[in-house]
Amino acid sequence: MSFSIRHFLGLTEADFALLESHEALLAQDSESLARRFYDYLLSYPATAAVFRDFTQERLEHLVQTQAEHSRGLLTNRLDRPWIQNMMEIGRRHYQMGIEPAWVAGAYPLYLDHWERALEGVDLPLAERRSLRRILQRMLIGDLMIQLEGFGQSARETDIERIAIFDVLLQTLMDAKTAEDSNGTYLLGGVCAGLVRKSTVVAWAGYFIREGMEETLTPQCLEGARCDGMRIPKSSEDPMWRALETRAPVVWTRGDEPAPDWLQLLDKDVAEIACFPFGSEDLQAIGAIAAWQKGYFQRVGSAYFVAFSHIGDLVLRLRTQALRDPLTGLPNRQLFSDRLTHSWEQSRRRERLLGVSLFDLDGFKQINDHLGHHAGDVLLRQVVERVIPLLRLGDTLARLGGDEFGLLLPDLSRLDDVDGICNRILEELRHPFLIEGEIATISASLGITIYPLDDGDPETLLRHADTALYSAKNEGKDQCQVHTWAMDVETRHRSVLREQVAQALAESRIVLHYQPIVHLDSELCRPSPPQVVGVEALLRLDLGNGELLFPGSLGDSLDHPRLARDIGRFVLESATAQGEIWHKQGLPLRVAVNISPRHMLDPRFLADLEEALSRHPGLPPDHLEVEVTETAPLQDFKRAKEALIHCNRLGVRVGLDDFGTGNASLSYLQKLPAQTIKVDRSFVSDIINDPHDLAIIAGVITTARLLGMEVIAEGVETCRHAELLTEMACELAQGYWIAKPMPAAQIPEWVSRYQPQYLPTTVTPLGTDDDLLKCHAHRVRQFVAALDGLEDFPDRVLETGAEAQCHLGVWLATEGLRYQNHPDWPVIHRRHHELHRLAREAKPLWDNGKRKEAQDTGRRLNRENAALLAEVEAMREE
Repeated sequence: MSFSIRHFLGLTEADFALLESHEALLAQDSESLARRFYDYLLSYPATAAVFRDFTQERLEHLVQTQAEHSRGLLTNRLDRPWIQNMMEIGRRHYQMGIEPAWVAGAYPLYLDHWERALEGVDLPLAERRSLRRILQRMLIGDLMIQLEGFGQSARETDIERIAIFDVLLQTLMDAKTAEDSNGTYLLGGVCAGLVRKSTVVAWAGYFIREGMEETLTPQCLEGARCDGMRIPKSSEDPMWRALETRAPVVWTRGDEPAPDWLQLLDKDVAEIACFPFGSEDLQAIGAIAAWQKGYFQRVGSAYFVAFSHIGDLVLRLRTQALRDPLTGLPNRQLFSDRLTHSWEQSRRRERLLGVSLFDLDGFKQINDHLGHHAGDVLLRQVVERVIPLLRLGDTLARLGGDEFGLLLPDLSRLDDVDGICNRILEELRHPFLIEGEIATISASLGITIYPLDDGDPETLLRHADTALYSAKNEGKDQCQVHTWAMDVETRHRSVLREQVAQALAESRIVLHYQPIVHLDSELCRPSPPQVVGVEALLRLDLGNGELLFPGSLGDSLDHPRLARDIGRFVLESATAQGEIWHKQGLPLRVAVNISPRHMLDPRFLADLEEALSRHPGLPPDHLEVEVTETAPLQDFKRAKEALIHCNRLGVRVGLDDFGTGNASLSYLQKLPAQTIKVDRSFVSDIINDPHDLAIIAGVITTARLLGMEVIAEGVETCRHAELLTEMACELAQGYWIAKPMPAAQIPEWVSRYQPQYLPTTVTPLGTDDDLLKCHAHRVRQFVAALDGLEDFPDRVLETGAEAQCHLGVWLATEGLRYQNHPDWPVIHRRHHELHRLAREAKPLWDNGKRKEAQDTGRRLNRENAALLAEVEAMREE
């Protein structure tokens, strides 16, 4: 090319020799020429813009380079090294954005400078004209070569631009057909395409900052490895500068120090462009590295701004895919991502991390009563209340339904956890106003603390769920912190579930039956038969002669996987057995227990109808479905509809374990039940605890007025039976009557059963004084215990027993109406004397002084008889 350009310009060796002979003259003041050249460029906006961000030192360097260039024009012979140098200058001009036209427009400054240099020299006219011709053609040649370099770069840039455009277009077209709901393919495809199609791009990727985190984490990086890479926040870092300024930043090698993380990628790249995108909640930086300086200026920022636009689109798609549409909170997937991130941060920083799950107690009832729209309003109001209670950096997520997740990173003290959780529980106890109606709920919350709980993210979440289960199981409206004991219990429940499932498959689930009888009395004997029916009770046969009772099976009987299968087995077995007994002339009523989950299952009524149709020999009114009060509490409307349908089929309904949950007496009116069973926990302590006595008396009275049967469970002694009879409770079951037994033993037991006739009363008291009746039984039990005939009542010697016993309660309540009677102080003294004698007799009996104890007991009995007589006399006046 060097010969062809010299030939094209008409320059000969003689011309170069002439120019060389005047080099010293023409090269004078070359630095001044260079300054005028740049002053000229800087005087026009189009060219001045190129140098706008140049430092003074860099401009000075350019001036010196230009001076060397002007001197080089006088000595070169347009040979190959010069041509290569000029082409490189042309490429640099292109990279800098200096258009060739503006460079060409500045070249007359060279001719003016050389003309002035020649004016002071006496030269022949021909020689002067030759020099002028040679200099003009040298300038043209110099400009031609620079233009060639400029053009090559322009062509290369066009190829780069076309490649970038193709990458963007192809990725967008592919994304239309790809399943890319969160945009991951879209942005990753751009990064991969840039590295694959561009010869200048070294690597490309994007880095995520979640919330107010002070690290950037690579999400995609093509062309380089980023294992374990994190970019900490720094005002010097180009990525963080772009993020803070919300504007693109280009890092150029040599202009500023290389960021530390560049050593992990590729330390030889010349430029890195950083483009911010995203929102405050989820920010990101797109980063593209190039081998050449000036690449991004040359190609143009518009192409790479598209990277930001696509990034914004991707993060919007990702936000939509990772957000709950109702509340705007992170969903389960985003919560899981943040949990993993917070866990990793806690490991590095050695800080506490709280992982919590909570749900709303009573949410389903509001949904059922006010409708699903009201439930949605409630969920949004819950979020509005909880968010202000959290710290910056905490995460509240909706995981589904009324279940929420909570991340509490960077905790310094365990007390911080208690404070946050207690504030949430307290805030949610306040009433909510929903579409003009007041709604009251509470929350149950389970939490675990890392690294006290040194599990991985999945384990932490499972432990928080275990703690939540414990909170609900312990009565709700509370916070439970995970303990290893809970884990043991969870594993135990899991083992039990598998044991029950296997036993069901192997037909090792059996039913035993416990008789239900009339409590007979001398004054009121019911018509035969005395045995009213039986309750079917489930047993698990271990195969070695040992049986497990329902209380030993945890939540297995109401587990989603097992509840219906067990319920269908119970219905089928009990109706089949009831049919057999009826055919044998033994028309027993059979009560079956149905778990809440099975009773609320839409298929329950079909299961019940199937069992009845398969065994028509059992009249429907001889089958009683017993449900605990927890089932209606879960879904009152559905429970009520199911029980009404049972009645339509002729099947009786019984409320089992009544009083142990949160149901009110209004359930007896609202639910279509014919029987109510008083839980054994009240019956067993009726003689010792006035509170239990009051509950049983209230239930019996209410049920009698509503025309319902009352069955007392857990009748363990004759003393219980006597007292219940006096309280007008006529039906009972318990070990005093009979233990549960296999079906084959029931006919013989019924044939041999002889009711024990109980005295109507044990005192001359009226029929409405249950507290006084119970007091009399308690004294009789104590005296009988001194004779070795019964067990001692509980809490005989407790401090303050006088105020807590049945007589003490009567004196402080109903008896107050007689406080002005002359015998009132005497009765009080006798009451205290009874307790004194009891405290004297019991230690004598314990120390083997049985006769002295029994003598004291007889004194106590006489004192009590006198006291009751005085009370009765006082009441009759």
